[in-house]
Amino acid sequence: METLIVYINDSEYARNQLATMIKVHQPIKCVLVGCPPRLNRHISRWISGGARKKWQTQWSETTCSEISKAFASEGHQFVHRVAFGPLINVTKQLQGEFLGARVLDARRPKLTQTAEPLVEGQKIQSDPASTAMGIAATTAFFALAFD
Repeated sequence: METLIVYINDSEYARNQLATMIKVHQPIKCVLVGCPPRLNRHISRWISGGARKKWQTQWSETTCSEISKAFASEGHQFVHRVAFGPLINVTKQLQGEFLGARVLDARRPKLTQTAEPLVEGQKIQSDPASTAMGIAATTAFFALAFD
């Protein structure tokens, strides 16, 4: 049985990505790694580290269970995990646990952020849409400033 390590941060986007990767006639084992959204510094002042981890675990469990339910009828196996710390370290740990597993990045791309790499040596690709938005915003700022 083939094993996939799938990083997710949005259940709908990840479901669409997995639908293209999973073949119906061949059951696979998916390790779904939830990458919860980061809490900003203002929120982190008011909650403890334990409360933050509890929230991240609940968020990941909810997101992963939505994906598991969508593909459970096809005979696939799902294991849920939460990404705490750098994703490169999480990938190394999971590849040691699940030997021969392939890594799939099914995280929804953010417009203004570059995605954290999953494996060592992975090049971070700049998003042309975010570059275009940055140029447009800078141009609009200067146009308004000189009027």
